[in-house]
Amino acid sequence: LLGDPELGPELAAVRAATAAFHRVDRAIEAGYLDPTGGHCDQIAAGAMGVHSANPTLVQSQVLDPERPEVLLYMPKPGGGFRLIGVEYLQPVLLRNPDTGAVAPWMAQTPWPANYTVVTPTPQLFGQTFQGPMPGHLPGMPWHWDLHVWVWANNPSGMFAQWNPAVSCPAN
Repeated sequence: LLGDPELGPELAAVRAATAAFHRVDRAIEAGYLDPTGGHCDQIAAGAMGVHSANPTLVQSQVLDPERPEVLLYMPKPGGGFRLIGVEYLQPVLLRNPDTGAVAPWMAQTPWPANYTVVTPTPQLFGQTFQGPMPGHLPGMPWHWDLHVWVWANNPSGMFAQWNPAVSCPAN
């Protein structure tokens, strides 16, 4: 997939659309949360860095390759952050069979079997999103996501969830 010539212009457009966000103040001005004090996610398989979400984009249900819902930052030694990638995120919308209401599922436990998933599994760049998965933080809904390492090489692949080439600084 990395050699797919069709992906070149699409990923170049993502890089161009997010280039200003190397400056965290520009990301904050655009509606992303300040990554300062955020948890740097890392497991044995690699790191994701600090997630800086844009709540308006997360809630919109619209996937726009040039407006990722989340920016991925790596804390720099001595302070500041380095933009390493983006994450596309779409909440799972479910229909309650008793009320007909459609809403995201916020509980950590899976939804009842009689609920209907309204949103189809999303795709971008020819990739199917991972999930659905429970929210990683309180108040975060079940969702699908897709990581794209447009600002840091990932030996596991452009769309791998974890990046073994980056690591969170020791506390």
